[in-house]
Order: sequence, then C-alpha cells, then structure tokens
Amino acid sequence: MPLTKTTANPKEFFSKIKSYPNKKLGQNFIKDFRIIDHIAQAAELSEEDEVLEIGPGLGALTFALANKAQRVVAIEKDSKLFEHLRELFNDYTNVEFINQDALKTDYGNFYRGSKLKAIANLPYSVSSPVLFKLLEARQYFSSMVLMLQHEVGERITAPPGGKTYGSISVLLQAYCDITSEFRVSPESFWPKPKVDSVVLKFVPLETPRAEISDDRLFEKVVRAAFSSRRKMLGNSLQSGFSKELVVEALNQSGIDSKRRAETLSVEEFAKLTENISVCS
Repeated sequence: MPLTKTTANPKEFFSKIKSYPNKKLGQNFIKDFRIIDHIAQAAELSEEDEVLEIGPGLGALTFALANKAQRVVAIEKDSKLFEHLRELFNDYTNVEFINQDALKTDYGNFYRGSKLKAIANLPYSVSSPVLFKLLEARQYFSSMVLMLQHEVGERITAPPGGKTYGSISVLLQAYCDITSEFRVSPESFWPKPKVDSVVLKFVPLETPRAEISDDRLFEKVVRAAFSSRRKMLGNSLQSGFSKELVVEALNQSGIDSKRRAETLSVEEFAKLTENISVCS
C-alpha cells in the first residue's frame, strides 16, 4: 500500500481504525509536514542510518524516516495504533513496529553494531522519564532529536544562575551536547496542545563534560542539591547526606556552603561528587 501525505490526515486515519487521541497517553499528533521535514533535517539522516522512533502515532514522521534511513524501529504503546501501523507499512521492509511501553523497553535490544538515532514526538507527561531512560542507554545512540514541551526545553538548555536551571539541566548537560533546533506552535498538532513545543538535539559525549566516576552518586548529589531550591547548598545537600560529610566535601571542593544549587556549574557538581565519594 503506497503511503502519501494523507496518511497523517486525522479524520481519514481515525475513520479507518475508529479511535481517537488517547488523553491518558497524552497523544498529540503532528499534522504539519513542514515540521516533519525539519525534524528529519535536524536528525541529518542518511541511507546508512538506523533509527529508533518512540511513539509513531499516525505514522507521518515514520513515513519520512523510512524513506531516508536504512532501518526504523518504532515503539508504539497504543495497541490500536500499533495494528493499524503494521498494516499501513506492510510494504516497508525496513520498518519494524514494537507494541511496548517505551519506559519498559530495553533500547539495547535494537542495537546491532551501528549506533542508533533516536527520534520522537514525546508526550508531555512522560518526556522526562523517557529522556532519562535514553540518557542511561546513551551508549547505543549517536544522537537524539526529540520534541518536548517548550518549558521543559528551556529548563534542559538553561545555563547556571537562573530560575529555570535545575537538576534536569545539570544531568543532561553533563553527558550531552544539546542544541535547540526550532520551536513548534500548537497549530502543528491534532488535537492542539495548550502550549508550544520545541525540538532539541542531543549528542551524547564520548566522556562526560567533567570527570564523573560514579553516575549514580552524581545524580544523587545533583537531586539533593536541588531538593530545596530556597535553601543554601550546605542545608539542601543534607537531604541525601550527613551534615559532617557535606561540610567536609564542600570545603574540599572550595564551594561556599551558602551558595544555592542553581549557581553551580556542571563541573562544580562533578567536583563536589568526587569529594563526597572520597570523604565518605
């Protein structure tokens, strides 16, 4: 069955499968093909690329990916969409659909020796958990082009010192180069969300931006530091560590205990983590 741009026409598509966007799954489908083209361009796809798409939805973006990449694996949680997508792409030998929850899927299962490119229009409700799951599996990916709520995108790319800079900023910037590609208006989706979206590109670093010997401890330190934004660092860190350890590690790191978490750079968090490890 040949696919055309009408594949993404909401009324035509759902008249066939007698379903509608699932609010529980946070489904907002891309209907603007200019946006789809921009996403494919941001991913810099070639005929040798292998792609992991999370949440193919109507299949419009999948269609663009399948015509540019060597292989596309698309994870769709919605069973009705999954069955219809398999039928729709029946003639595409380079596309495989997986009926699973992306939060419960081992992305390493799709790795065949060449690093994947992750591409997704993420539901707002699960964007952060999926981001961190992709981060944990970053060794399998050369890049990740993801559409997120604009506010979340601002937090991810925020520099130190502002109100939007938080744990998600530090944890993602420590392991990836991140660029904001373009903003997307609600009119580009069906149904329309109430807020703007943004497409970010993540390129995992070969080594972290600063020396981090224990990823889990680094995350624990960062999350403890931001657990009470109004508190000084010496106090907020005590949500995860003893007072004595916090005082000693801050002194060893040359970091004033009266500073607040949002003023620390990724490098300072890494240094603090190493000293907490040494002083423990």
